[in-house]
Amino acid sequence: MGMKVLIADDEEKICQLIVHLVDWESLDMEVVAVTHNGIEALEAIRKWKPDIAITDIRMPGYDGLELIRASKEVLPQMEFIIISGYRHFEYAQTAIRFGVKDYLLKPIKKDELYNTLKRMRDTYMERHERLSQEEMFRITLQNNLDKLRGAFFSDILLQKRVDSSELDIGLVNKEYHFQFKPGCFQVEVLKIDGVDPKSAMNQEFLQEKVLEAFNSRIKEYCFDSEICLENYSCYAILNYPKENCRTVRRVLKQILDSLLLQNDIFEHLRVTIGSGTVEGDITRIHRSLKTAVLASEERLLKGTNRVLEYEENKENSFAESSLFYDFNQKLTGALENLDEAGAAKAIMELQKEMRNTPSVRGHDILQMAKEIMQIYLFTARQNKFPLHEEEGFFEDYVFAIDSMSSVDEIFQYAKKAVCSSFREVIQAKMQEDNKPVRLAKQYIKQNYGKPITLELVSEQVGFTPAYFSTLFKKETGSTFSEYLLETRMEAAKDMLKDTNLSVAAICEQVGYSDSKYFTKTFTRETGLKPNQYRKLYS
Repeated sequence: MGMKVLIADDEEKICQLIVHLVDWESLDMEVVAVTHNGIEALEAIRKWKPDIAITDIRMPGYDGLELIRASKEVLPQMEFIIISGYRHFEYAQTAIRFGVKDYLLKPIKKDELYNTLKRMRDTYMERHERLSQEEMFRITLQNNLDKLRGAFFSDILLQKRVDSSELDIGLVNKEYHFQFKPGCFQVEVLKIDGVDPKSAMNQEFLQEKVLEAFNSRIKEYCFDSEICLENYSCYAILNYPKENCRTVRRVLKQILDSLLLQNDIFEHLRVTIGSGTVEGDITRIHRSLKTAVLASEERLLKGTNRVLEYEENKENSFAESSLFYDFNQKLTGALENLDEAGAAKAIMELQKEMRNTPSVRGHDILQMAKEIMQIYLFTARQNKFPLHEEEGFFEDYVFAIDSMSSVDEIFQYAKKAVCSSFREVIQAKMQEDNKPVRLAKQYIKQNYGKPITLELVSEQVGFTPAYFSTLFKKETGSTFSEYLLETRMEAAKDMLKDTNLSVAAICEQVGYSDSKYFTKTFTRETGLKPNQYRKLYS
């Protein structure tokens, strides 16, 4: 006995189209009822107990969601396919959470409907153990082949367990069951943004759409191809004849356009395909992967919903620039001074600098966003801030920014993540740290170039020198003199590295009047004379 199908749509022409669009007998399915409103549909479901219902999003009586709710009470195992010609974002999301197997947009495409029904039929038959031995063998064999071919991504592309320079087409075909041939090898990275990154239902739904888009459009132009899905990223390796190069480029645009139709379901959906370099040898497949990832990251600067090809002319690392060094100093200083506004300002200034630097790549944006959080966490631990870090905090942060599609979105999120955590740190720190000591440290950092004494600073914070000296040592672990010396030496080292000032001028700027005494002190603290330090670190 085959599967029973119910069709429900208030437009009779649509119902007739669906009936005649599919060869139901080849799928071992039978259309047992066609209804035109929700009430009739529910009555037919109770009567015929169908396995699948294909229903419109809007109907008289019950709408699609109400029909699903009521039907699931009667037949919990019943599967639904929703069809719609309109944008109904919240409705679509709810339907997906209900476990609707597919959400098809009008006009209905024959291949898309057929493939969806075939997947549902295979799942149904497997669940009810009604597959023939031949079909079971075919499915088992295909599953094993999928695992072997998927291992190519984990072993060679993503985890690099095998050096690609040692790859041989014959051995790869034999070991991983490909049908690669001499020709072009290219990796594509498809990135989906704008969807709740933690929704497993959304992820599964969109992954099915990605697989369908690639498998239905690209395979006929390739010797072989394989797809690996990872969260909201898709890695595709293509092997095709050289003469198909332009065709593949055109088909990638078609794949992108077909996936963008899903923004009728996911309101903020954005899709980008990063196209790696075309390589004439499988041994260079890692280069194609690397450039595909870099190309996909350029969406942060060039925009989404497009196919982006790798450009060779952007190789300088922003992290090695003086702008990054200045940012590091500003953010660290603000954090050490418990200055939330200063930290936020430093992040926003970095965003502006990166936007105004022509050589900056999308990759640099992502790396700097990660660096912001690393600087924050490192400084917090160095200063023994009471940081209440949840397990996986940094990993969740990285996962979030990898799911974003613009510079502004990433930096706003970075600022919010750092400042919200830092705000808690400040509140806790204010309770546990002694305010006079914090004010004293801030005063020293701002005035180390002037004559500073314990008595002067004690007066600034309102304590006697003896009591303040004890309090300072208790809170910081250093005596007042040791902390002042350390501050001055750090300032001197920065000036020796970053300026052309003479040693005598630096001596004066860090609060010493005797150049010989300064040189002796600096040498004792660092193991190097000032000029030696400059030669070594400048």
